[in-house]
Amino acid sequence: QRMRKGAVVGKIRSLVIKEFHQIRRTRAYLALIFVAPFVQLLIMGSAITNEVKHIPLIVVDQDMTPSSRQIIRSLRAVDLFEFRGLADSSRQAVRALDDGRAKAALVIPRNFEKDIERGSSPSVQVLIDGVDGNSAGITLGNITSMVSRIQQEWAAIRRIRSPSAVGRAGVVEVIPRLYYNPELDSKLNFVPGLIGLLLLMITTMLTAINIVREKELGTLEQLMVTPLGEIQLIIGKIIPFTILGVVQFTVGIIAAWLVFGIPISGSIPLLYGMVLLFLMSTLGLGIFVSTITHTQQQAMFVAWFTMIFALLLSGFFVPIKNMPRLVQYLTYINPLRYFINVLREIYLKATPFRYLWQEATAMGILGFLLILASSLGFHKRLN
Repeated sequence: QRMRKGAVVGKIRSLVIKEFHQIRRTRAYLALIFVAPFVQLLIMGSAITNEVKHIPLIVVDQDMTPSSRQIIRSLRAVDLFEFRGLADSSRQAVRALDDGRAKAALVIPRNFEKDIERGSSPSVQVLIDGVDGNSAGITLGNITSMVSRIQQEWAAIRRIRSPSAVGRAGVVEVIPRLYYNPELDSKLNFVPGLIGLLLLMITTMLTAINIVREKELGTLEQLMVTPLGEIQLIIGKIIPFTILGVVQFTVGIIAAWLVFGIPISGSIPLLYGMVLLFLMSTLGLGIFVSTITHTQQQAMFVAWFTMIFALLLSGFFVPIKNMPRLVQYLTYINPLRYFINVLREIYLKATPFRYLWQEATAMGILGFLLILASSLGFHKRLN
């Protein structure tokens, strides 16, 4: 009986040793075990933060007095804001919100300082892009707090100069006006981004796994010996998944409308044109993953690892301006970054193409490069 137990233990030990040898021979497993956790921890620790900062801000100063200039200096000294200069009018400030040059604007009216000195209660208006409800709320709270602090400073100065004048000081009222998402409903910001994320996940994963499965079955090698070229083969693979991606996106926007009551404010043809550009990237990524993996499990792991990075560096959870500078540079090679911005702009702000051409160009270039890399991978396998 003791010999039989020893034989069983020996067989298990041999099997364990064999599995470790198998893992050692598979470079993809070694990368997933040792490299992926380190890189993910590095990116997650840098990119994920609850801190809000670098809010683009402009000011409309219609008073041009020492009091208004003091408010502007105080705003520029706050790390939360990134001062983008002065605007001539409220209409110009709204245009800056529309085209994304600013996320907030402070409007100081004429006779602001005179109203304070004669005991009136002047008001300043805060125009805020409410697409990101969390950032909008923090922005409004900081501006209100800053104005209150400045009033306390003015009161202290008046108390020293003339104690009887303190009671006559006017109280500055901050009047907010929220654009695009007046109720600061988080669903309006979250759901469009979620549609883009699901489109990335499903199309990339399906494309990678489907092609690798054909490798395992041997049907891909049969296609490679046909007169079809690499580009023709890739196009033939892309078209069906492009159609499926468009159908999935259509189901997503219908669900967003029926379930969450979120309609599309902008141009639907423009939106679908952007979807096609984005699908070039997701399908190209899926095909590229299939060229560097050999089994469905490997393809699934690599695709999932890649999509985690795309999600973290897309601005879906954390605004990109809140990330460290180096991480911000990495987001430029992430097509999901551009597509989520496009979805939010068209969904909530009805932004026309003239303000989205940079995102369209970036998605087109990234999609072309990924498809080109996939084609080179297929060519290498043929040789």
